[in-house]
Amino acid sequence: MQIKPFIAAAFWLATSAVAPGSPRLTVNGRVVDSAGKPIDKATVMVYHAGVKVGYSTFCPSCYEDCGKRTTTDATGFYTLAKLNSDLWFQLLVVREGYAPTFIKVANRAAPTTVLIVRPQITDLTRAVKGRVLDTAGNPVQDAVVTSEGVEAYAEWRVMVGPPIPGLDPLAVTNDKGNFELVYSNPAKRMLLSVEARTLAPKFAVLTTGPNRQDIQLSKGATIRGRLVGDGKPVGNAEIGLIAQERGGFGPQFTIVGSPYSEVRVGTQEDGSFAISNVPTQVQWYVYAKMESVARRGATEPKACATTRPQEIVNVGDVQLRPGYHLKGRVLLSDGKSVREGMRVTVSSERVRDSQTVILDKSGRFEFLSLPKGKYSIRPAVRGYSLAKGQSEVDTSIERDADDLVISLSPDPVAH
Repeated sequence: MQIKPFIAAAFWLATSAVAPGSPRLTVNGRVVDSAGKPIDKATVMVYHAGVKVGYSTFCPSCYEDCGKRTTTDATGFYTLAKLNSDLWFQLLVVREGYAPTFIKVANRAAPTTVLIVRPQITDLTRAVKGRVLDTAGNPVQDAVVTSEGVEAYAEWRVMVGPPIPGLDPLAVTNDKGNFELVYSNPAKRMLLSVEARTLAPKFAVLTTGPNRQDIQLSKGATIRGRLVGDGKPVGNAEIGLIAQERGGFGPQFTIVGSPYSEVRVGTQEDGSFAISNVPTQVQWYVYAKMESVARRGATEPKACATTRPQEIVNVGDVQLRPGYHLKGRVLLSDGKSVREGMRVTVSSERVRDSQTVILDKSGRFEFLSLPKGKYSIRPAVRGYSLAKGQSEVDTSIERDADDLVISLSPDPVAH
């Protein structure tokens, strides 16, 4: 069975925290339509946040500023006051009758936001109508519903990266939990990812037509632990969490494996970390991200599983130990030197983790603190490629390696 690629949902951490006494920030912005006319009564809310420097120790929707909202006035202007100045913010802008949009801000002046009018739904064979509820049956407002794929009558395809032409990229639920998504052609069904603050993400498949279909979101599990090296806590490092059986979508949107993306969270000064509202019935790997600990050591991925909502899974200490180094050289077949700024990346096959380093003029590179396992190496040298049909070099790390040679040839000249 062919597995289609996927765009995965984010995880959400239920903790809310920010350093007491942090400087406050006031963000001002304006919302207009495509003709430049102001839009009043648009809702502007803080949906995500993260630290400007270092690693965020909380998930994007967990800072105390997340959820703060305001509305635009008759001139389209809005103000969000008393935000933490140490953070960047992703704002969600919503107005009935317009397509919602996100903007990212890191200072007082937000860029002008342009909202596009959503056409009225007339042909219901091109639309899905849904409602997002919690486990108590209450509507979930401000849930973001993202279009991952559409099964049209003429073809079946799943979106990868950019949106599918003609398909609404996303919708946001109203106070009744309702949303609609429209495709430019008649379709059978749509594949959606649904995410909401404080709830676990979920994939859903809805059929087109006049009936409104329910999607229920629940609380997830919490995974906790501590990063330790030489018996001491390791702070200011980044932890990754990924499903052991990564997957995607097959024909008719059959879910294969666990198609959730990696979640990342930083460790506190005491080495502790917590990831909440993680989807259940999934087996996971927990590990320290290589680039955050490369000069301090490496971790073997630690296995765990989430079985039920609101379960607390304590993985204990994740041990940081000496890893292996991989040294090598990228050689250009025409004998030329490597241009400044060219890179090479090594990626783990077991978890979604990688290191990227800059090549020197002679093409030499070194990766530090690699855990034991299988890896792929992908050089990125402008104007040069591996042998035809090859995009990466596979290798296995079981000990230090000092003499890996990767040969690249000039790209064919286009005529």
